[in-house]
Amino acid sequence: DVGITAGGAILGMDWDCEGETLAIMQQNNSALIFWDIATRKTSMVETNMKDLSFLKWNVNGPELAVGTGKGNLVLYNKRTTRIQQMLGKHTKKICGGQWNPLNQLALISEDKNLSINNQGGDQIRQEGLKGIPEDVLMPTSGTGKSVRSEVISVLVGNKNVIIFNKDSSDLPMELAFVPKYGDITLHRWLHDDYLVVGFSGGYVTVVSPRSKDAGNEVFTKQLFKGSVQDIQVCESMRRVAVCGDHAVKFIDCVGWRELTEDQLQLQGTCDKIRWTGDGSVLSVGTVDGNVFNYLARMPVMNASSGTMIAYLSSLREVVVRDAVDDSKSLAISIEMEPSFMGLGRNHVAMGMNNMCWFYSCDKNGQKIGEHQYLATVEEIKMSSTMAAVRYDGRIQLHGILGDPDGKKTRTFPEDDGDDSPITAHHLTEQFLIYTTKRGSVVYYSIEDAAVPNEYRHEAGITMLFPNASGTRCVFVDELGQGYIYNPVDSSLLEIPKFPKDAQRVLWDLMDRTTFLVASVAELHTYVYSPISMTGPAIKKVSTSERSSPDSPIVLLNGTVSCQTAGGSVSTFVLDSHSQLAENPDDPRPLNPEKQFKQALALGRLEEAAQYCEGQGPDEKMAAQLMKTSMEALDVQVAMRAARMAGDVGMTIALGKLLDVEDKNLLAGSMAMFVGDYSLAQDLLLSSSRPVAALELRADLMQWEPAIRLAETLDPQRIPASCLQYADQLQALGEYESALERYQQAMQSHFMASGRDVQVNLSTEHVNHCKAGMARMHIKMGNTTKGFQIAVECGDAVCIECATIMESMKQYADAALLYEKGKNYEKAANLYITKLKDIKAATPLLAKVSTPKLHIKFAQAKEKQGQYREAAEAYERGKDHNSVVRLYLQQLNEPQKACSIVRNTRSVEGAADIAKYCEGQGDYRTAIEFLIVAKENQKAAELAQSHDLMDSYAHFMHNDGTQHEYVAMAQYYESKQQPEKAAEFYERAGKYAPALKLFLSVGDRCVEKAIEVVGLARNEVLTNTLVDYLMGEHDSAPKDPKFIYKLYTALGNYRQAARTAVLIARQEMQELGNYKVAHKMLYDMFRDLDSGNIPVPRELEETLMLLHSYILVKVLVKQGDHEAAARMLIRAAKNISKFPKHLVPILTSTVIECQRANLKKTSFEYASMLMRPEYRPQIAEAYKKKIESIVRKPTKQEDDEPVTPCPYCAMKSPCSTLDCPQCKNHVPYCIATGLRMVANDWTHCPSCHFPALFSKFKALIDSEGACPMCEEQIQAASIHKVENPEEFLNRAAKRLETEEDEKKG
Repeated sequence: DVGITAGGAILGMDWDCEGETLAIMQQNNSALIFWDIATRKTSMVETNMKDLSFLKWNVNGPELAVGTGKGNLVLYNKRTTRIQQMLGKHTKKICGGQWNPLNQLALISEDKNLSINNQGGDQIRQEGLKGIPEDVLMPTSGTGKSVRSEVISVLVGNKNVIIFNKDSSDLPMELAFVPKYGDITLHRWLHDDYLVVGFSGGYVTVVSPRSKDAGNEVFTKQLFKGSVQDIQVCESMRRVAVCGDHAVKFIDCVGWRELTEDQLQLQGTCDKIRWTGDGSVLSVGTVDGNVFNYLARMPVMNASSGTMIAYLSSLREVVVRDAVDDSKSLAISIEMEPSFMGLGRNHVAMGMNNMCWFYSCDKNGQKIGEHQYLATVEEIKMSSTMAAVRYDGRIQLHGILGDPDGKKTRTFPEDDGDDSPITAHHLTEQFLIYTTKRGSVVYYSIEDAAVPNEYRHEAGITMLFPNASGTRCVFVDELGQGYIYNPVDSSLLEIPKFPKDAQRVLWDLMDRTTFLVASVAELHTYVYSPISMTGPAIKKVSTSERSSPDSPIVLLNGTVSCQTAGGSVSTFVLDSHSQLAENPDDPRPLNPEKQFKQALALGRLEEAAQYCEGQGPDEKMAAQLMKTSMEALDVQVAMRAARMAGDVGMTIALGKLLDVEDKNLLAGSMAMFVGDYSLAQDLLLSSSRPVAALELRADLMQWEPAIRLAETLDPQRIPASCLQYADQLQALGEYESALERYQQAMQSHFMASGRDVQVNLSTEHVNHCKAGMARMHIKMGNTTKGFQIAVECGDAVCIECATIMESMKQYADAALLYEKGKNYEKAANLYITKLKDIKAATPLLAKVSTPKLHIKFAQAKEKQGQYREAAEAYERGKDHNSVVRLYLQQLNEPQKACSIVRNTRSVEGAADIAKYCEGQGDYRTAIEFLIVAKENQKAAELAQSHDLMDSYAHFMHNDGTQHEYVAMAQYYESKQQPEKAAEFYERAGKYAPALKLFLSVGDRCVEKAIEVVGLARNEVLTNTLVDYLMGEHDSAPKDPKFIYKLYTALGNYRQAARTAVLIARQEMQELGNYKVAHKMLYDMFRDLDSGNIPVPRELEETLMLLHSYILVKVLVKQGDHEAAARMLIRAAKNISKFPKHLVPILTSTVIECQRANLKKTSFEYASMLMRPEYRPQIAEAYKKKIESIVRKPTKQEDDEPVTPCPYCAMKSPCSTLDCPQCKNHVPYCIATGLRMVANDWTHCPSCHFPALFSKFKALIDSEGACPMCEEQIQAASIHKVENPEEFLNRAAKRLETEEDEKKG
């Protein structure tokens, strides 16, 4: 609380860039008041200027700019206490100003001008304004050397904000707002992205002028009833403080929302507010001259030990808690605000200056002791029993609970070590680790009281961050570069792309190879791989911006626990772990592909493999996993990835490495698999099996280095390598070098690396060398030598060398070599085409099958006049046209020529024969072959001129054009042959005249007429034919079968099915032709089923009823009287559909029921037969028996056997086809007529109707034919169906529903 008695109201105040001094300007006071935060005292500096109107500290320097009502400027330097007065900077009152990080000062004045000045006050630029300015700002972006200040904003006339581009002459941007907000009182920037504007109506608005949507408001709210008095932005806190009325309110710059819980209420009216540079203190000035300073955030102070963390929750309280388990928390009240803190497994320490207090971390948190050191403590580190305190460049190591005899107390550096100041240290249970300004890293063993390891770096070390056990440590040197030091082998690894402004390094406590580097503005995630193909390695995984200034404490599986400015702990998940760690703040669903990529980048290969397997067969992901696993020398995961990628060869190759213990051999093999062959060779040569390097070069066909390696590693391989190298040189065209290598490969005795070497060369190897030598001699022009060697080497080499000689146009030698190599076709070709030696070629042609050679040979024979031999050769060469030509012109054998053309349909040959026959007067044959020769017009003319149109029609068949068919139709029409004329109209696609002519013939051509209508699909023609069939033109309706065939031809299967049912009913009821009706319904059923057309229920039921009745004879013959009785009962229940044989069917039902012991049912139907209308029709043979049944009735019988429904498994009588539970129509057995059961299922191999496997097999064994389709069936073709679900689904969909039938 700063009390100021002199002067009047506060006109302005501002904190300097270091946050140490607050400058205050009062009304009617020419002196400036300075308040020091450290001493909490005020001082005054006289400016000797009246009417002070403005003051502003330089954001980067010690200068304070002060403006006056006369337009003068005063610059005060805090360090030198020098005051510089500049008169006449503006002509009227300076009403505002702003510094930027480039030490530039912008001033605005009531003279309607904006001036930009340098650090010394000299003017750089001036801009005129349309009105009197109220405020000016120069926002910045970037940090350090990349800081920039590109724009200037000026508030003009309390109505508009004008934005200038400082380094450009472009026209300024003018922002205007809604009138209801009131006048603009002031504006402030967050960086140069967001502009915060306050209004006299109490509104605050945030806009983003540099975005595409510059006019859109990001945040707007009325915070006060009165005017907004002041706005200040704290970038470090990411908050905006706004004062007005009697309150200060805050806006969050991340979500752009009001923080209602943080507002401040004051007694007086708030007038001015200012933040310190770090945002820790907010100063509030009131109109009555008081200044209140508020602690805006807690001092950031924390420590950690494993998962336990300690942090300052308030100025007088420290909280110790487990970062994993929130329930393990302890609050410790302390006597004063500490300046340092340390945490061990069992204790927490804190203190200030040279005093330190130790507290127990048990439930009570009691103070257990205190310690005073020789100088101000800089840092303290603790283990479970020891404390290491650094002060004044030294470390004192002592017991936490005291060390009365002083045996455990040590002071470092010791006399015999590096005596330079200690810059950083860490304490584990076993070691004290510290670094010095000269670059030493020292490991001191607490138990042994000795230094087992010490490393001297080339530069001084400033920071040290070991892992939990101290086995690896990150240190940062004076140059800002980070390294990982391994004390086991004293190796050092530079961390790539290490941030120069690094503040802290955290090792992940769960993933020991991951660590986080926190810099001022960014978080960097790294992965340390102690084992890899190239040795220990460090890889940067990700870089992300720090979303808050919170201080990181511990890192657990990618989740960072931080101390917030408010004295609490917050957590967030690193970008590198966003898909792997649990993040309740991120509601977005996890992406398996991103999970895989993050796990792979972090070296979590097992986890990456699981994600990859979860994604299914993804070759790209599997290939990435396989490559990374190989680089990490993880054979098991690499094999899993290879299997996922479907790479069988790689899986087998990796499997051979499972038992390899030699690290270099394993790494070399992996380097070979990923394609880094130079690294692979180096690693293999340094392994326990260096010959693998030779095998590598051999596999890569890099024979020259392979031969060099073989000289020292395995000389026995030199001949084989030379042979392979020679083949490679030959392919490259280096014949002379290849010959030398072939000759070298032939040597079985030679010297290598001073050793005498004897090699046993195989016959195959020697022959390969000789063949190569023969090729090279020929290539180099020494054909005689090459010919001799080739003949010695066998057929294949002869053919190969012959090919080379042919390419060199050495045809005679090439032909001889082809013949020696038994390639008679090539030899004959050269004799005939190149050497013209027909005599030499003749004995070879019997062994040649290539048609072209025979043709060439025939041409040569034809030239010699040997036509018979030429014809035979042409025929072997399949040149039928030439054979026809010779038979007609030279050999006078036209019959053979005709036979050939009839078989080959050769156009050219047919034309020759037609010409020949026409010349001989054989016009019928000439017409035949003119049509084959595609000369139909000429054939028609010849046929008409010689009255051979029937022959023309016969030979033309379906090979004519529409025009030709029409001409033929017209010809036959003129000859009064309507049937033939109609056929040709049909071929021509002229369906109307075709139908007319077919109908004119009469019933004999009705089926042909139906075929025409089916092709035409024309409603008029269809109606014409229907009228004919219905007897409209002759009053004589035709057979209904024609209507059925018509619907079938038109593809109207539903109507065809209904017609088929009507016809079948007629056959059943009027004629009693049950087999005819059965066949018609069966054929219709098959047509509908094959076309995937629903079968009408009536058709299916009628077919089932007919089939049930037809089965009776078969069942009786087999002795299955019960099944026969059930089928007759089914027919008797529908006896109205069998009127022609009503009494015989009922009689058979009575007799069969008696035989099947169904006495009650037998009595029922016997009683029916005793009716007067039926009794006279009973056959005499059965009348007495039936009368006896009626006189002496037995009304008891066993229940019908039940079987389970194949759809729902509910049991019901075996002859019932409708399931009462699932309402499905159960398929019936074509062998018994009974319902199907799922565990005894088969179907007819011919018609595919279902049958009970056991019954159908027995039926076929006895009868041989299917009772449904009447086709002969082989018993071996009948197979039991294990799961009839597919058939059942199809059967259920096959039948039309009632709705379908209505639509139909």
